[in-house]
Amino acid sequence: MQAKDPYLVLGLKNDATQEQVENAYRTLRRKYEELRFREGEEGAQASRALGELDRAYADCMDDLQSRISVAESGTKLAAVEELIKQGKLDEAQEKLDMAESRDAEWHYVQAIIYFKRNWHVESKKQLEIALTLDPNNEKYKKSHAKLTSMLYNANAGTAGQEQQNANPYGQQRGGYARPQQTDVGQDNTTACCNTCSTLICCDCCCEMMGGDLIPCC
Repeated sequence: MQAKDPYLVLGLKNDATQEQVENAYRTLRRKYEELRFREGEEGAQASRALGELDRAYADCMDDLQSRISVAESGTKLAAVEELIKQGKLDEAQEKLDMAESRDAEWHYVQAIIYFKRNWHVESKKQLEIALTLDPNNEKYKKSHAKLTSMLYNANAGTAGQEQQNANPYGQQRGGYARPQQTDVGQDNTTACCNTCSTLICCDCCCEMMGGDLIPCC
């Protein structure tokens, strides 16, 4: 037998507040407590209704508490993002570490902090965790694709034999080895790659903070 919607048992809609749930519960409980002492089926039915009412009240309160937890988590992450925009990365990290729930959005915000610190490989790993937890999130997918492209292009512009054996996404703490600068008249291809990498880096940063420097990618 399918369980009844606890809010319907209380005569409420699913968006009811805690005050509404408590008031409805008290009103119905008084009603059934009076009826349960009656003889026959009416009293038995009231007793069953009381048990159902208690279960519904407990389920509604659990649901309301979970809603509060989600709302508080969202508020904390919004505060963290504001600190990131202000460039207060240490404060942002400290506040992020205090969050109880480490869901997909938590890892996404952690990725932004790492990106701002130029820890690009660590940022990419955090985006991958976010995608594992929420694989259909377009925001995460787009940021991950842009960061992956940035790391690949940065390594593609690195001169020397080491580039052939390097991990295409970098090994260094900073995320990738910076390409050597070239003088005017030297390798224009490398200079072009460096320019593209810089633009992609800026666009990736803008995208992760809600903007879009290069709309076409």
